[in-house]
Amino acid sequence: MPSGPCTVRVRRLTAICAAAALLPGLVAGCASLTRPWTQPDVMVTSVRPQQLALDRQTLLVGLRIHNPNDRTLPIKAMTYTLTLEGDEIASGGGALERQIPAFGDTSTEVSLSGDAGRILGKLPALALQSRPWQYRISGVITVADFVPVPYRYSGELDPREVARALLH
Repeated sequence: MPSGPCTVRVRRLTAICAAAALLPGLVAGCASLTRPWTQPDVMVTSVRPQQLALDRQTLLVGLRIHNPNDRTLPIKAMTYTLTLEGDEIASGGGALERQIPAFGDTSTEVSLSGDAGRILGKLPALALQSRPWQYRISGVITVADFVPVPYRYSGELDPREVARALLH
């Protein structure tokens, strides 16, 4: 096959045309990641002890994550801070591979660590309350390995359900 100056120019032109044809797809793909994300709703669905120690307590916290975006939310990691009646009681974070479809939900359980003294000190006062306990969960969701999306959600926990979980 001849490889004169004409052939080299044709190959270069073909490569340039191919790159130009791929460029809009790459730009569109990157734009979907850099377009702002609406923060997801992260609701606490359950709280139960996982490990009890004198200085630390680990809680298993059930979460329901709702994606309010019009595109799949590719979660790679999350951090969590759980506040109960205004006091931070536990925190944690780590890898959490999830693909939540547009306007969809997923449920998961995560492990959070807290100061056992703080948690146990708060329980007697909480046990005397008949009203629901106010909680807030907040943190950062890492989307597609590099886009941080902060979240914050407040809600209520039924003390009877928490007590049942603690006793089982």
